[in-house]
Amino acid sequence: MHFRERKTEYVANSKQANKKANKKANKSLKSFSAWLSTIVIVFCWFIITLGPVENRALPSPFEVIKAFVDLHNEGILWPSLAISIFRVVAGLLLGIAFALPAGILSGGSAIGETIINKPSHMIRSIPFPALAPLLIIFLGVDELMKIMLIAVGVFGPMYVNIRDGVRNIDPRLIELAKAYHIKKSTVFTTIFMRGTLANFMTGLRFSISVAWVALVTCETVNSSIGIGYILSRAQQFFRPDQMMACIIMYAIAGLGSEITANIFEYLLMPERRIS
Repeated sequence: MHFRERKTEYVANSKQANKKANKKANKSLKSFSAWLSTIVIVFCWFIITLGPVENRALPSPFEVIKAFVDLHNEGILWPSLAISIFRVVAGLLLGIAFALPAGILSGGSAIGETIINKPSHMIRSIPFPALAPLLIIFLGVDELMKIMLIAVGVFGPMYVNIRDGVRNIDPRLIELAKAYHIKKSTVFTTIFMRGTLANFMTGLRFSISVAWVALVTCETVNSSIGIGYILSRAQQFFRPDQMMACIIMYAIAGLGSEITANIFEYLLMPERRIS
């Protein structure tokens, strides 16, 4: 009797262990598959650039690695990456600080929509590089101008998504909250903020992409450091290896931003977690 119980327990534990092992293997395979297309692109890049330097315009992966080493030895690589990330984060936070109340007011009240919606759409429709000369006149060419230009680019997608998120909230929830005399602060945090969270995350992803695009524009204006500055200098002195290095830095920084957004989504929206 005891032997049968032990055998049954052993079989159950073996099945559970095999299930965990298969789940772990599938997760590893899925992680590898996500990078498979990138590996193929890098491999094709390596094959295309096997010829002599004189016969091609595209630098090889090894030449780009050497460009990274040269920039590091010059002492400009890590400071440029750090200041570019700072400008993007600062501009992103400033743009969200303007878009969040504007989107809530415009989506939640007719008066707010009348006052805010049209000017916000006009600002969103203006290409943000076109605002650079105007911002230079008012703010100069220092860091504030660069951060403000990024914030202007971020404002548009954040405002639209937050406004639409507020509009999509079920009005019966607000009526129910009024009927039970729930505090306005509680209504704001549990209904408005929670109801717009999905749209906020969508707007955040779009805004991050716009912020990195705006960075290229603002770092070409009176900059002595930054990824955009290195890119502009490489173009001026015809250094395609450094140009490609800058493109790779933008790609890695954008990927890091996307991972950060996924972490925020994982923490704030447990219903979207995939087991």
